[in-house]
Amino acid sequence: MSVVAAVLSVVVGTLFIVAGGVKVIGLRQSLAVRDHFGMAPGVWRAVGLLESAGGIGVLLGIKVTFLGLLALSGLALVMVGAIATRLRVRDPAYLLLVDVTTLALVVGTAATHLAD
Repeated sequence: MSVVAAVLSVVVGTLFIVAGGVKVIGLRQSLAVRDHFGMAPGVWRAVGLLESAGGIGVLLGIKVTFLGLLALSGLALVMVGAIATRLRVRDPAYLLLVDVTTLALVVGTAATHLAD
């Protein structure tokens, strides 16, 4: 695995472990976002668990490439859902851009894995 792929994997893995963990433990700001999106608490926690598991999978993918690619594929789907949710609630463009950028980071990380 290249250094670039490893660094991107650490960044993406850490990002999703933290983002998912915030949802799972129910930090106040996270709950405000959940309510803004109109999501049920169980769905919000499930998304958080998927994000955290995906982040762990990306980190494990540094050693087991196939696992990393599976995790990145799942996180890409999570981000497509996040983008669709932002569009549904008509969030401002800058918030949508954050999710689109995160999706691009996930896809770029997968591309570095495939290039190795």
